[in-house]
Amino acid sequence: MVDPVMSRRERRRQETYDEIVQVSRELLREGCELSVRAVATQMGMTSPALYRYLDSVDELHVLVARDICADVVAAMTRARDHYPCDDPAARLAASATMFRCWALANRVEFQMAFANPTLADVWRNRSKAKDRDAQNPFAAYFAQLFIELHSRGLIAVPRKDDVDPGLQTLVDQSSDPFTAKLGLEGMGTMWLFKLAWVRLYGVLMVEVFGRVEEELVDSDLVFNTLMRETFASLGLASSWDRLIQVSRDTAARA
Repeated sequence: MVDPVMSRRERRRQETYDEIVQVSRELLREGCELSVRAVATQMGMTSPALYRYLDSVDELHVLVARDICADVVAAMTRARDHYPCDDPAARLAASATMFRCWALANRVEFQMAFANPTLADVWRNRSKAKDRDAQNPFAAYFAQLFIELHSRGLIAVPRKDDVDPGLQTLVDQSSDPFTAKLGLEGMGTMWLFKLAWVRLYGVLMVEVFGRVEEELVDSDLVFNTLMRETFASLGLASSWDRLIQVSRDTAARA
């Protein structure tokens, strides 16, 4: 979106970036390879001219992935906000369900933004360099939901002795917002957060890439089982009947 306080030159440059992203996502949906040359051709430009806006194809991928992530976060936020702030468990269930609905409806874009090894390396390196503009917003989004659960005393936090000793090193070295917010006292909750993300991301990977029977995808059996395990691990097993209904209602609205 163009900022009205920008200069004319800045607006033109932002408009070009917006067009780059739009064209790139159209190419992805059409099953085309996402390259600077392909985008330039579609925009009626030469590759050297487009390189005035991009340093590399990796930067193109980051630019497009950030736009895809913004769309997903917006969709999850709408699903989350269907439930009140004092019900973070329902907000988590709605968010996870919406992420899955989006992924299954937009498989090519999911693969580009969330299953791209090269892009993951770029994000990781820029994150270490504290380049906030290149960071994936997902960690902050889901971490905030867990922080809300933690702050309301809804998570059955495991004792420090009950988690892998290697987690101490992970906490010491981490710069993600969840660890920064909770510190070492929240180490057990952070561990639950990591496990919950692995379950959610793992089931989406096998479903999106067709590594599980379509009948299991359509029936929601694998997804629901893993989500039930996640909420049980948080100490919310008794809330599952309500949370599965939240998930079903969210999917229906999606």
